[in-house]
Amino acid sequence: MGFRDKLVKLSKINQHRADQLEAVRRTWVQEVNALYKAITEDWFDEYMKDGYVTVEHRELQYAESEDIFLGTYMMVLNFGGGVSAVLEPIGTNVIGAFGKIELYLRGHKDKYISLLLIREEGIGGFHWEVWKNRKQRDQILFDRKTFEEILDEWLERLAKV
Repeated sequence: MGFRDKLVKLSKINQHRADQLEAVRRTWVQEVNALYKAITEDWFDEYMKDGYVTVEHRELQYAESEDIFLGTYMMVLNFGGGVSAVLEPIGTNVIGAFGKIELYLRGHKDKYISLLLIREEGIGGFHWEVWKNRKQRDQILFDRKTFEEILDEWLERLAKV
């Protein structure tokens, strides 16, 4: 497939996507909120009950398109001592994924990790994957274990500073 053919194909995909914007927005909001709910009500519920973690929800500071972000927000996990992890929805205009959230420690946004929302072919569902950099070839399922490993690594690095 030549470059022009790819442009034509992308144009058709984008036109279809524009036609389906509301469905895309609903799906995006649903999946982001489902992830946040899993974190607060399942993965970190015990930590929150014990007072080790608190959660804040904040408005997004910028957005790729105002309409697509209606109903989404940043989630900030506070660990005490001024250390916070931020999950910031970035958008749905992502090649190879339905959408993207950036995960980073407050004050270290330049060292973010991408969480990509991937459509499961044939099943019709979605799952989140971790991409630590653009060159990464392995897709790592984003689940409680992976999230805790990322946070543990970050907190360990902070302790050495």
